[in-house]
Amino acid sequence: MRIIDARSRPPVPAFLADRTYVNLDRTLRNVHARGWQPTASMREPSLMGYLAECADAGIVRAGLPARVPNRWWGGQGNEPVFDACAQHPDFFFPYAAVDPFAVGAAEEIARLRERGARAVVLEPGIADEPAYVDDPAIRPVYEACQAIGLPVLLMGGGETGPDLTFSDPARFERVAIDFPDLPLVNVHGGWPLTQAALGVAFRRPNVWMLPDVYFPGLPGEPDYVLAMRTFLADRFLFATGYPFCPVDATVRRYLSFDLPGDVLANVLYGNAARLFGLDPR
Repeated sequence: MRIIDARSRPPVPAFLADRTYVNLDRTLRNVHARGWQPTASMREPSLMGYLAECADAGIVRAGLPARVPNRWWGGQGNEPVFDACAQHPDFFFPYAAVDPFAVGAAEEIARLRERGARAVVLEPGIADEPAYVDDPAIRPVYEACQAIGLPVLLMGGGETGPDLTFSDPARFERVAIDFPDLPLVNVHGGWPLTQAALGVAFRRPNVWMLPDVYFPGLPGEPDYVLAMRTFLADRFLFATGYPFCPVDATVRRYLSFDLPGDVLANVLYGNAARLFGLDPR
């Protein structure tokens, strides 16, 4: 089965200078905390090792999320991500990061799509001055993305801000209501407010779910699985969030849920191919 990993951070220059790899011991402790065993390419970061693990697991494409430089997690901006994708164009595809509070941010959206960005990454909760996803100052960027049909990867869970209020699904829903034609991907799936986040996705057909490193293996797993079986079969995206989750073990865990064949095919490949325009079929 062909698989698209919708969010991965392999050991390429775009990510190696970030806290994820600089503080590798912390990352590996995080891997163990999620119930996984780190693989060789995770213990000693190796792009060739990572690519081999992807090939063995059936992963044929991987989305690389750029990150606006910030004081919490690092971030190297867009150029290193575009460079990595240019070096492996048949495997990697880019998501461009935008600082929604920067002057002229909305005007950058069309240019980024022209450069090949398959989506825009917005992470207001980890900005140098953290903000909520429904901050009115972000509206011009949402409007620009909606106008040209470019999906937004909007961090909506996990360590998305200084406290849990930054993961509030009600704020995510307000954005979905205001921009009904904009595909909004809930990165980290609203975790740990899983049921409320899934409730928003039930109510708002423009909301997609990408829990990546918070699924599977953590509380809320049965809720995500049930959503995949029912109303989110065509809006749930497989993603490992590598290097926080191992590639092959994550794939095998998805396979263990005994999902119907058409649902599994959508979750592992079809949904991402459709949303990000990766497969002309």
